[in-house]
Amino acid sequence: MDSEHTRRRVLELAGVGTGLALAGCVGGGTDAPASEGDDASPTPNPADSPTETETETETPDPTMSTVFHFTDDESHQEHALGNVSNLLADETIDLDDVVLLVNGSGFKLVLEAQTEHAEKLQELQEQGVSIRACENTMERFSASQDDLVDGVETVPSGVGELTKLQAGDGYAYIKTP
Repeated sequence: MDSEHTRRRVLELAGVGTGLALAGCVGGGTDAPASEGDDASPTPNPADSPTETETETETPDPTMSTVFHFTDDESHQEHALGNVSNLLADETIDLDDVVLLVNGSGFKLVLEAQTEHAEKLQELQEQGVSIRACENTMERFSASQDDLVDGVETVPSGVGELTKLQAGDGYAYIKTP
């Protein structure tokens, strides 16, 4: 028996004894303490106590949301997209939402004229992945919405979006690759 289970069991039994004493059930309802061998003292009945399976109910795994953050150069683009695909393919995870956020050097992944992965980005979008680009980075690259792969959304600030998703919306954060 593990120590946590033992501790819980002792507390359960102590609670039963205390509750009975407070209700006046110990010692036949008198103020006198029950003596050794007194048949009036309660003996906890294991059948009355919850079993381990009753106290530790199984809860289904929660649905999860994940944001992938990509800031690396072209040599890591395929790896980053592979990470996103691997998460989507993992049947042990109940996913609610997946975001791929690009900024810095990673921004080139979503530039239509520079990416070799436009088809893979479209495929991920069809699987429900939201792809977002930082507008601050877009400005640095002198790029507009028209320069992006179709379907890529923009956000005012990559770090602001990450903060909002993680702190406000409870997203898991994965720096990729």
